[in-house]
Amino acid sequence: MCGIVFAKLREPRPPSPAAAPRRAEPVAEAPARSRWRPVLTVAVLVGGAGIALRARKPAAPPPPEPAESATAMVVPRDEEPPPALAAAETEAAAPIEELKPETAGIPEADRNAASLLAQKLNARGPVYAADVEWAESLFARFPGEDYPRDLLEAVLVAKAAQERQTRLFAQAAAHLQRATAVQPTRARARIVLVQVMLEAEDWAGAEAAARAVLALEPRHRDALLGLGYALMRQDRNPEAADLLQAALEIQEDAATRALLARIRKAMADEQGMTERQLSHFHVRYDGDSHDAVGREILRALERHYATLVGTLDHQPTAAIPVILFTREGYYNASGAPAWSGGIYDGIDGRIRIPIGGLSSSLTPDMDGTLIHELTHAFVADRTRGVAPRDIQEGLAQYMEGKRLGAELTDGQLKAFADGRIGGVGGYYLASLSFVEHLIAQRGMGGMNDLLKAMGETGDADEAFKKVQGRSYAAARADWLGRLRQQHGS
Repeated sequence: MCGIVFAKLREPRPPSPAAAPRRAEPVAEAPARSRWRPVLTVAVLVGGAGIALRARKPAAPPPPEPAESATAMVVPRDEEPPPALAAAETEAAAPIEELKPETAGIPEADRNAASLLAQKLNARGPVYAADVEWAESLFARFPGEDYPRDLLEAVLVAKAAQERQTRLFAQAAAHLQRATAVQPTRARARIVLVQVMLEAEDWAGAEAAARAVLALEPRHRDALLGLGYALMRQDRNPEAADLLQAALEIQEDAATRALLARIRKAMADEQGMTERQLSHFHVRYDGDSHDAVGREILRALERHYATLVGTLDHQPTAAIPVILFTREGYYNASGAPAWSGGIYDGIDGRIRIPIGGLSSSLTPDMDGTLIHELTHAFVADRTRGVAPRDIQEGLAQYMEGKRLGAELTDGQLKAFADGRIGGVGGYYLASLSFVEHLIAQRGMGGMNDLLKAMGETGDADEAFKKVQGRSYAAARADWLGRLRQQHGS
């Protein structure tokens, strides 16, 4: 998460035109790229993850510090987890020997065809459905021979590797599951399946695949790492910590050590909290001090969840952890700057919110925070973490009920369109305006199609081309041109 942390900015308001004379065009950004890297990286796991700010109506311009943080603390998209398991890459590319001429019982024509197929696999050539069918046929005709079994496994794993590259995760998983049935005592296809499930963000599927590897090889380091990450994403931190510690005892690794430290800190931050588990949420809070507000927040979360399911036409596959802190505990736990009022963390999938001073009746501000951060969780789940920041922040504000025309006076709207409102407030106004523009063009159904395409392609730019017939940059340019035409000087 999805790895960027989205933080809500407390008490902002767009500066008046007089307070912001410089031209500051709404911030553009490169579209999100595919998130998978060949090695597990450290950047997202150490302490402060990236922050994207959430602007609210203020009485004065936001201070300069948040604007710098918004730029400097965003984690690059290609530096995010889940981990890339080295063993999965090795097994997917493992060579296969050619069939020996003296193999008993296999006709020469089949031996020649098998050798040609093995050569193609070793050369990393494309594997077609016909190749899979032929390998299945050879295995069915000679079930007692080792080579047809080995060849079929290799063909299935190679076909799955191709499908994984094009994000056809369901097809890849089906071929890998067939490979495990063909070779029930080998871990090869199973560890590749762990990687596929992690990339598909199917945490329960990744857990099952990793446990199958460990049943065969209890000290398989990558299986321990993959299982630990999958359990963290299922809000099972104590189990995840034990598994990551076991992986470190096999092989020391800075990224795994950083992830373990992150999990242990979260466990310490949440120690002693009351926990309530519902079908859609795991909510933790200080039971002695905040039991009444905790129950009220649970009711609000369920209400907002139903709203988002209906509006976004999507339901997250796993329960969403929501941690309610005292204000001091929130800043210590989240690492968020003093101006933030709530965050969604795409690395561990948690929503963290400060609730110090709240009574059992939620304020409109807190109710807005809940649906805002919950929208981030939905969008991250739907897009597998690749939605650009402006889509994330704009849609979160839109689901709160914010609209650009209601947020700004006529003078402020003109200043904004002219590029004279910048900084944090300007960025979030731009995000809201861009999302409003996209929804006005194609409705909420078009927005949902766009989010779905992001998850399917793993690339925001490709999603825009698929759904809108133009690139992300072209869509932003069209929005900015219309904004200036309609409201600018």
